[in-house]
Amino acid sequence: MTKSDGGDNGSGGYDKYVARNVGWFRKVGYSEKSAAAIVDIDAAMTRIRRGMLKREVVNAILAELDPNLDLNRLDVMSTVMHWHPDGTQPDQEVTVGTVAERLGIDPSRASRLVADVIDLGYLRRAASQADSRRIVLEPTEQGLAFGEKFRLKKAAMLARSLKGWSEPELVEFARLLERYSHWGVDGLKAIAAEPDKAES
Repeated sequence: MTKSDGGDNGSGGYDKYVARNVGWFRKVGYSEKSAAAIVDIDAAMTRIRRGMLKREVVNAILAELDPNLDLNRLDVMSTVMHWHPDGTQPDQEVTVGTVAERLGIDPSRASRLVADVIDLGYLRRAASQADSRRIVLEPTEQGLAFGEKFRLKKAAMLARSLKGWSEPELVEFARLLERYSHWGVDGLKAIAAEPDKAES
């Protein structure tokens, strides 16, 4: 862990930041090593969050494949093509309203972004199979081809970055990361159950 992880908050320096946080986890029952590990995990997750906000890897791929696409337009394509289903079915129809809901943006903004992606040739409007009066979005051949190239590029970068990991490390990391991904929900439940203890 380094100062660039966000530990030095200007109120006594990095060492005091670490000591204070380790001390808090020690206070609620963790061993010294466990408390230090939790602080390291939090610092690593801060780096990950910053990287995700900047989305440097994605921007680099877009610059190579199509500089006309930005992150917002890519998110529209991802929603329509179900790249990250999050419980949805791959054949589920997507409307402009669906895009707005999943991306958490205003419907008028979603409509503009969708229009941009259609103009670039990656999506098209079509009549719903369930209700011909409803207009849905679907990828064009160009859109499908781009999606395949994009995912292959991203997969290749991920494969190279993890090449030095052993199979047991990858399997265990995947298991632990999935388990850790629920910390927010689990933490809120704990606070709700024991508010005084969690805030002490």
